Amino acid sequence: MNRAVRLVIALYPRHFRDRYGPEIADLLSHSQRPLRDLADVARCALAERVRALTYARLRPYVHATTGLIAAPVAFAGAFLVFYTLCAWLFAAVAAVAGASLTAGSARLVPAAAALPVAAGAVWLAGHARLPFTSALAPAGLTLGALPVMLLVTHLGSWPVTAAVGTWGLTTCALSTVATVLTRRGQRRRAVLTMAFGGLLACELAVAVYGLTVFGSMGMAVAAYPVTSLGIDPSLMGDPSGRMADAMTILPALLTACTAYALGLATTTRPDTSTPAPTPQEAA
Repeated sequence: MNRAVRLVIALYPRHFRDRYGPEIADLLSHSQRPLRDLADVARCALAERVRALTYARLRPYVHATTGLIAAPVAFAGAFLVFYTLCAWLFAAVAAVAGASLTAGSARLVPAAAALPVAAGAVWLAGHARLPFTSALAPAGLTLGALPVMLLVTHLGSWPVTAAVGTWGLTTCALSTVATVLTRRGQRRRAVLTMAFGGLLACELAVAVYGLTVFGSMGMAVAAYPVTSLGIDPSLMGDPSGRMADAMTILPALLTACTAYALGLATTTRPDTSTPAPTPQEAA
């Protein structure tokens, strides 16, 4: 019962429960109708919470959520800019060397363009301050990445939705773990968790995409490093390069979003609060 009372009181806004919380808890602890009074207090708490919601209070959350949804759009635009610049640079170098831009060199263009975008995403995350836990950031990034991918691909909405949704769910779990580790002061473990886990999340998403489109497990396994690093696609049983052509900007976009989520999760301020001393320690 005490736990239920604390839970109901926690529904009130902070300023209200700081002022009236002990009084409400005392009334509920001596109530002759505990369940009914508990329900009434819960209803009043929710009503008070709704009245406390003003635009001034919601504005930071609205701005942060909008920024998360818009981030994949910005990453996609930056990738296209760098992709064009890298393609021109590779072509210019090939022309000076007296050779043509080979297929192997062309496959390196997406990787070269994705690198500065991912680095910029990490820098941007280090300067962002979310009003809510950064473990929720991948949900907003997923909402922003899905329409981008639906616009740039023509292979159906289901494979794209499955791939981006898989990435979002996996990255949410990783960000939750990394946020907890960072708050405990274990930032190195948090970075390693997000780095290796993020690579697996991207691999899983691209594998889901390839499996739903082509139905080939051989083409789905290790599809992310092959398509994002410009590796010869024949190594994964795709000599014609169908997988790389179908990927468009999916690997690069997921890489940038993962880097952004990594930066947000690992820059969470550690929990430096100390528990209140016990009577024995105070003595």
